[in-house]
Amino acid sequence: MPSASTISRCASSDNASVCRGFCRFCWTGIHWVNPCRTIGATMVNPGSESRAVLERRADAAIIAAVGYFVLAMIAIQLTSTGYDIATIWPADAIILTLLLREPRSNWGWVLAAGWAANLAANTVARGWSPVLVTYGVINMGQTLLAAWLVLRRTPQADVFATNRAIWRFVFYAGGVAVLIAALIGATVTALTFGEPFLISVGNWYFSNALGLLVLTPFLCALFDGSYVRWLRIANRREMWSALGGYALLLVTTAAVFAQSFVPLLFLPMCLVIYLSFRLGRLGTKLGVMLVAFTGLGATLVGQGPVAGMPVSAQLQTLFFQLYLGALLLTCLPVASLVTSRRHMAIRLAEREEALRQVLESAVTACLGFDSSGQCKWATGPVQALLGISAEEMIGRSCETVSLQIHDLMEELGKAFGSQDFGPQGATRLIEFSPMRRPALVLEGTIGLLRQGRAHSGWVVTLRDVTERRALDLALIGRSETDRLTGVCARESFLVHLDRAMEDVGRPISLALVDLDSFHTINDKHGLVVGDAALVEVARRIKRNARDTDVVARLGADQFALLLRCDILTARSICERIAEAVRQSPVCRAGDVAVLSSVSCGVVQLRSGMTPEDAQGIADTALKDMKQSGRNGVRVAA
Repeated sequence: MPSASTISRCASSDNASVCRGFCRFCWTGIHWVNPCRTIGATMVNPGSESRAVLERRADAAIIAAVGYFVLAMIAIQLTSTGYDIATIWPADAIILTLLLREPRSNWGWVLAAGWAANLAANTVARGWSPVLVTYGVINMGQTLLAAWLVLRRTPQADVFATNRAIWRFVFYAGGVAVLIAALIGATVTALTFGEPFLISVGNWYFSNALGLLVLTPFLCALFDGSYVRWLRIANRREMWSALGGYALLLVTTAAVFAQSFVPLLFLPMCLVIYLSFRLGRLGTKLGVMLVAFTGLGATLVGQGPVAGMPVSAQLQTLFFQLYLGALLLTCLPVASLVTSRRHMAIRLAEREEALRQVLESAVTACLGFDSSGQCKWATGPVQALLGISAEEMIGRSCETVSLQIHDLMEELGKAFGSQDFGPQGATRLIEFSPMRRPALVLEGTIGLLRQGRAHSGWVVTLRDVTERRALDLALIGRSETDRLTGVCARESFLVHLDRAMEDVGRPISLALVDLDSFHTINDKHGLVVGDAALVEVARRIKRNARDTDVVARLGADQFALLLRCDILTARSICERIAEAVRQSPVCRAGDVAVLSSVSCGVVQLRSGMTPEDAQGIADTALKDMKQSGRNGVRVAA
């Protein structure tokens, strides 16, 4: 046996022999054993690669030859007189199975081995005849055409995965390919033995089509290891249940075909459908096999409802073939649908479990509400965010979370179905503080669940944004405040000015204040002293302004005041500020006291002014004050 490090999966592409190498075929179908590769290897031995290719081709050819010979001999001995066509020809199924699994570079080996086995089996059972060579070619051509047509639109791994793939297999393998081969085979038979053409076409078609349709699905499942995998993952109860189902099917089929006075052919079909629902495609494939060979054995010995029909043997054979075909075509699509839904349910359960684990470890709480607004499920840190556990939340109204959420849910429900309700309209955002956790700020996303044209409920996700909101407020505060002086920043002051211009019905004045000779302080004493002077001047301006006044720093040494008073009061306040600045040093540079003064330009806001007009007039007054000697207040005319 190969070591674990040599186990790998074989590529199934046409040029896999060049790109990835081939592997030896394993009868269990679970692994492809590649003796020329190891885990972590970076170099591939070309000699080992070639040997692996030859070994796989030899394995496929041996399986094709031995399997075909055995199945052909059984079919000839049990279902044929030795000279006519067998009732069911299962040997071609093993060739088709190998073609559906092997890379195309190995098809020639499989077909050559199958042709040789066909010739050997017919020669041993029926005696030598040159026409047997032609029959073997027709059989191999039939399976080759079927495999090529099926794989032309279906990947190798998905031949029986979906209903569409199954019907494609039935149409090509059980219809087109076999019909073409039947026409050619019947022509050869008519020319060689003088047999009626239409009868030969019917016998060939039903015999070969039935063999391919009944046995190929089972062999594919056997070779790819589906049954072995099921045995490994199934528990004891499932195994006993499957064993009991197959035993009941076998006993029932034997009882139905052991008598001929009561037509009970529907019973095996019912049991196969039952196995299809319990086991999926695997149950159908093996179940049809059991019914086919049990019923065929009974019919060949002259027992059962088919053998008791008052018609010729050929019509009995045709009826049995149609019965098996109907059984397969009825149960296999049902099994495919059941298997697909079972796999979908498994994937859904896995994703639901993964989502549950993610939500439980996440900082986001998730709640589901039905169309009446009652909570149906809750997960995540519900207790930490809402002050109520997830279990207690179930069954409660959405108003338990927030009255705002209830209103938004009603808004979404009313908007649903309107013309402007698109994908972006299916959610709403909300920010609130829960009633039981008032210190928290939560951000909620409300999503509408839709089923066709109706809505089935809502999903609400909650997360704590308390720290983020506090940080946002801090950043907003920083952006509105001058970092050096602590007074209002320019951008924020302009917002206040815009709002004041909208309310000029009350007296409001604007004052621009400029620190005189500030550049001299910077040049003589340095930037640090200059900054200290600005801080002190700002402090004196704020101390002499009123609480209702807005003080701001507009630029390097320029301040502004928005005063809710008339021009005379504003002038008085500015004169008080100018006096407070000039009366004592604004800072010290070592032993040197730094003295300074301010110049002010004041204007009263009037209707029709724009913020730019007001600033321009106040700036003109300020410049006039500076040209007149600084250290004072000038009111705009």
